[in-house]
Amino acid sequence: PHRIPHIVPLIALLVKQRMPFEPLRGPAGACRTVSGARGGAPALWGISLSECKALCEASGACVAAQHASTPKKRGRVDMACELILAPARVSHTLPLANTVCLLKRAEPSPPALSQQRADSPPPPPP
Repeated sequence: PHRIPHIVPLIALLVKQRMPFEPLRGPAGACRTVSGARGGAPALWGISLSECKALCEASGACVAAQHASTPKKRGRVDMACELILAPARVSHTLPLANTVCLLKRAEPSPPALSQQRADSPPPPPP
């Protein structure tokens, strides 16, 4: 298993908390592509859900974040984060207990200059 160093909390603080994620429609579970493939990087262990989302938001290639938290004995919880990277496209979930697939919302494009000034009169002719 891969472990992320102590820099993850710093990344989480630096990333704006804009809630850029939405759950995939359907049952909770693991992210899957149209072909049924995982489409992600290797799992990162010991990462909380908020840290997982922050890592995905900080990556321009990340299209979705998958997070699993498995209760263990003595109150311990194993947590794993998997970032789904472009060009993969998540289409559905594979039902899996204690696992969530969150799609990263695309950043809205700023309106074109012509749209911003649609109500302004055209400039005078030269």
